[in-house]
Amino acid sequence: MRRPARPVLLPIVLLVHLAACNRADQASASEAVTGSLKRHEAVRVRVLPVLRQEMQRALETTTVVESERNVILHPQTTGIVTELLAEEGDAVKQGQVLARLDQRDAKAQLDDAKIALMEAEDAAAKGDIAQRDAEGNIAKTLLAFEQAKRDHERNAEARMISALEIERLKLSMDTAEQDMQAATLARDSAAIDQRTQATAISRAKLAVARAEVALSHTELRAPFDGVLAMRGVQVGDSVSGADEAFTITDLSDLRTVFYRPQRELGLFTGLGPSSGKDAPAGFQTIEVTAESEALPGVTFTGHIERISPNIDPTSGSFRVTVRLDEESEGMRLLPGMLLRLRLVTERHLDALTVSKRSLRREGEATILFVNDEGRARRVAVEEGFSGDDYVEVRPLGGASLEVGMDVVVVGNRDLEDDKEIEVSPRLNSARAKPDEGGREDTADSEDGSAAPEEEN
Repeated sequence: MRRPARPVLLPIVLLVHLAACNRADQASASEAVTGSLKRHEAVRVRVLPVLRQEMQRALETTTVVESERNVILHPQTTGIVTELLAEEGDAVKQGQVLARLDQRDAKAQLDDAKIALMEAEDAAAKGDIAQRDAEGNIAKTLLAFEQAKRDHERNAEARMISALEIERLKLSMDTAEQDMQAATLARDSAAIDQRTQATAISRAKLAVARAEVALSHTELRAPFDGVLAMRGVQVGDSVSGADEAFTITDLSDLRTVFYRPQRELGLFTGLGPSSGKDAPAGFQTIEVTAESEALPGVTFTGHIERISPNIDPTSGSFRVTVRLDEESEGMRLLPGMLLRLRLVTERHLDALTVSKRSLRREGEATILFVNDEGRARRVAVEEGFSGDDYVEVRPLGGASLEVGMDVVVVGNRDLEDDKEIEVSPRLNSARAKPDEGGREDTADSEDGSAAPEEEN
């Protein structure tokens, strides 16, 4: 009996296994090649050149325009407004009458005082007459006394008359002497009366002056040349010293006042609190410009006039007063306008600058990457003055950084040193335009660490 034939399965299985292994090896090799290519693929970046330009240290703050002379006029007496002689917006001169109150009572009091003065002056004139009369009486009685005295002495020595006649002459002499003494007393009394009348005249003149002042209080006058900014009264109003009648502003004498933290004191003085002519030279060289939303596109200039010598212990700030030029390009500043004030404290005229987007911070270090013939070269830098888009840098550790070198501004977030890079077309000219005068704004400073833009 013949055995049935057994199928040959083993060789087929072996062939299938070998084929599968071959395909796996080919896939592994393909993946290895792909990975190697990926590892050597260049990083696409965008660059901007290193520039030289002026950079500034500047402070910016908002403040309000003030007038050095801005006065609210209050009536100095109580009364009814009878005349208005100026209106809001009018230019006024010093001493110009702006309004009048009812003057009838004040004028009557002035007239009464003048009459009293006239009476006092008349009384003084009578006193002068009495004084002159007393002086005349003294002279007359003196002559009579001297004559009686000579007659008595001559006859008493000659003994040519009787004793009774001599006694009569002596009595005449004594009487003349008493008359002379009485005339002297009358003269002294007249002198006292004259001084009294002089005092009365002085008092009457003072009363007239007071009445004139009271009358002047019924007129509201401009204390200086300026513009009438506000009128708070009208004809018929009953006013008193508590009422705000007018506000006058001097538009030719404008200033602004602001406060800065004490850490910035050295930027203004270099040495500490100072003011006026005793301030160091740096105080005078700070450039001040101002802009207002009310006058777009117009820039006003000014200068620091003084710095308060005190630091406010509560806020830790000091006061700065800036004098402003009130006119620029035919436009004028007005009190109350909101200003954006910019103070340039220092300039670097030939600073080496890069785009802020090129900087990357690693802890306390700041780095950037330079395109070095298609490879990224790491450069550590120190930052200087900062502007809106550009920042001043100084290379550290002997690194080289020159004008015209391309620094990576997009794609530098995860870039490594010596990494191969592929430079995309440069950013357009609008994005590559440097600052028109960089600045460092300590009031609103930027750290320059903005994330790079994504490529389209």
